Amino acid sequence: MERRTFIQHSLFATGALFFLPAFTATQKAELAIVRGGSAANMLDLGLDALGDLSRFVEPGQRILVKPTMRWNQAPESGQNTNPELLERLVERCYEAGARAVFLVDQTQDNWTKCYKNSGIERVVKDAGAKILPGDKEFLYHEIDIPNAQVMKRPKVHQVMQEVDLIINVPAVQPQTPDGYFGAFHNLMGLVWQAENYQQQDNQSMLDFLHYKRPVLTIMDAYRVVTSEGVKEYKTLVLSPDLVAAEAYAAKRLGTDLHTLPYLDLAEHAGFGRAELPAELIRSIVLKNSGSKSNP
Repeated sequence: MERRTFIQHSLFATGALFFLPAFTATQKAELAIVRGGSAANMLDLGLDALGDLSRFVEPGQRILVKPTMRWNQAPESGQNTNPELLERLVERCYEAGARAVFLVDQTQDNWTKCYKNSGIERVVKDAGAKILPGDKEFLYHEIDIPNAQVMKRPKVHQVMQEVDLIINVPAVQPQTPDGYFGAFHNLMGLVWQAENYQQQDNQSMLDFLHYKRPVLTIMDAYRVVTSEGVKEYKTLVLSPDLVAAEAYAAKRLGTDLHTLPYLDLAEHAGFGRAELPAELIRSIVLKNSGSKSNP
């Protein structure tokens, strides 16, 4: 692991930089923003800020890591989740005692090419995870969602019946042909033909949370597609609060939260908070990401 020095603690809020009180060794953040290092090292530091992955994962559990791997694009494109990030996350899941780790996505391009050319398939398999296809309807089973308003009986991927929890790891993109893509949209990759609910997209994304809410969301903004091409933000936003993770990542990328009405709906439905108190936020800026040492 990289040496945990050369780090500043700060808070990003509407583009400004503020300093936070120093955290004690036992104090847990509810949201961590990490910038400037390798994806693997940023993940380690972010998880440490939240109180370690063992806060969310118990020994013997089966875990679904839900990445973005929708596109037949190389890692440098920024359109899929960073392979290095996923590799380290799988390793951390097993270190926390996970029994099994699965990954799946419903792709826009040929699924075998997406999995391979994104760089994700090889590294997560090497780390011990099982990567599953998501391209056929028979892989999805109809379920009932209590309290759903729109998506009452969707078909969800069968792996959902086999896992104990979800860790959501979207490749956040502020500018796609369909608009902003983030944490809420990423979970809809577990629903067969989620575009059938597109006219009521905001509500259907909330309906999914009535069925299954991720225990942890890790917003991958390492490489981001912008109007000027791919930009390296080298940023991760981590939180057990899905709403907070989405809101802070969106703001970091310059997205107006008023263009994401589902955040307000999710907050009113009790799924999280778009704004967290400063004392619950830890922002880490790596000043030197070159040196490595053992923990």
